[in-house]
Amino acid sequence: MPDTPAPVNGLPSTGPPGNARPSGGPSAVDLPHTVVVALGDCADTKAGDHALLAELVARLTGVDAASITLTQRCPRCGAGDHGPLRVSIAGSTSVAPWVSLARAGGRLALAVTAAGPVGIDLESLADLARAPITDVLLSPAETDALSALSPHVAQAAVAALWTTKEAILKVAGVGLRVDPRDLTVSLDGPATAPGPNATMARRRLVDWPQSPFPPTALHLLPVSSPPGTAATVAIVGACRPELYVMPARVG
Repeated sequence: MPDTPAPVNGLPSTGPPGNARPSGGPSAVDLPHTVVVALGDCADTKAGDHALLAELVARLTGVDAASITLTQRCPRCGAGDHGPLRVSIAGSTSVAPWVSLARAGGRLALAVTAAGPVGIDLESLADLARAPITDVLLSPAETDALSALSPHVAQAAVAALWTTKEAILKVAGVGLRVDPRDLTVSLDGPATAPGPNATMARRRLVDWPQSPFPPTALHLLPVSSPPGTAATVAIVGACRPELYVMPARVG
């Protein structure tokens, strides 16, 4: 394989929201205008999950997976075993893509893009239903909005809000050091009506006084994740990217 990323051409074909798929496969993805989300089962170890992410970056950029290094550094404590993931590609002069990773209920979600910094969150609906998270999640405006929904729809909306806020805080590089109640997110679309796609509502950051980026630069994309899960990816960039969903493993 070449030492530098191979050029990629074309944009994903349009499809259902949160589930667009380019007809040409990963090699046809235009990473500066696309966020690739790969879904699958977790590996046995954290290192195994990182290896899957490195393999995905290799497939999308055309480099050897052995040339890819993933590092983490906590911006708060400086530890190297947690914090935002960063990619470096040995022997390449091209800018490495941004990446993010999430795990929940034995499932894995990976995100790769050159459109801008990215954060992804994946949650188990069963785990969220068991956890009393509304008191630590919802802003006053969100509490009022959810009070008008049926319990079933409200539960799906909570999952959408949780994954959205986690994704935003990841892309901001602050994680849950920020109180999720400081953010207000609006939901519009399928989450306001019962159905299997209730977690696929369109979403928008309405208010976050300490936001490190302007609201117009933040793009929130619901992801069509495996049954029993909810997922959201957040990207900071000039334009809203396309979404391409694929398996985390090949073969």
